[in-house]
Amino acid sequence: MTVVLSAYIRLADVGIGCEPWPQCYARLNPEVEQKGIAVLTAQGRDMAHYGARVAHRYIASILGLFILAIFIAALRQGSERTTTVLVPAAIFAITVFLSLLGYYTPTRSNPLITMGNLLGGMALLGLLWWLLQRETEARAVPGPAPGLRSLAWIALALVLLQIALGGWSSANYASASCPGLISCEGDILSSATVADAFDPARSIALDEEGQVIRDESLGLLSMTHRLFALLTAGYLAWLVRRLRPQPLLAGSAVALALFSIAQLIVGVSTVWL
Repeated sequence: MTVVLSAYIRLADVGIGCEPWPQCYARLNPEVEQKGIAVLTAQGRDMAHYGARVAHRYIASILGLFILAIFIAALRQGSERTTTVLVPAAIFAITVFLSLLGYYTPTRSNPLITMGNLLGGMALLGLLWWLLQRETEARAVPGPAPGLRSLAWIALALVLLQIALGGWSSANYASASCPGLISCEGDILSSATVADAFDPARSIALDEEGQVIRDESLGLLSMTHRLFALLTAGYLAWLVRRLRPQPLLAGSAVALALFSIAQLIVGVSTVWL
């Protein structure tokens, strides 16, 4: 719920689905930098999507208390645990990092802050899921599958890269930079454009009305994300066929492939609708 609410607030704030599209997209207020704590004050009541913001704060706080309890329990049990203290410690550290990042860096005009929130949230979700699987007893574990470990690592790398590309594209407000599915305005393959698009230190420029100034590098970001989505979906679909003799493993691959296809459908809908 925390991840879903955070994504909803982010996408709603930048104008996904607004009218008229894409003129209304990526319009920020350069003079107002709201800290997270302001949502729960009298001044925060005037912020857009107030209900979702309050729910996100409370649910994230409850999640933080649960994670603290998990970390303390892991420290007390020590070597008796089937899972080492390292994973609960990493989960707790990521939670503290996300809390500090949200409180002290509220601006939406710095792509690295958005990426920190996204990748930290995905890492937290992944580690919690991994911890749940390790701590669940009597769970069916697939037997050895020679030759499949490398394929699984490739799938994981592709999914993580796709998440990172999508996050970097969104953090730089590149969603509306390519009006066609395979076409963008300007020369998006020049060396200067490539260097600027993937520069971690790049900043977002705003005009006098708070509208994000879109340059050619944003088109490259958007198109790279789209093409990599096709590559990821294609590989996962192939992996499903490859894992058919392993039903337990194939189920996870099918889920990933379906999510990847759903992402493609949502992306196409954003361009065409």
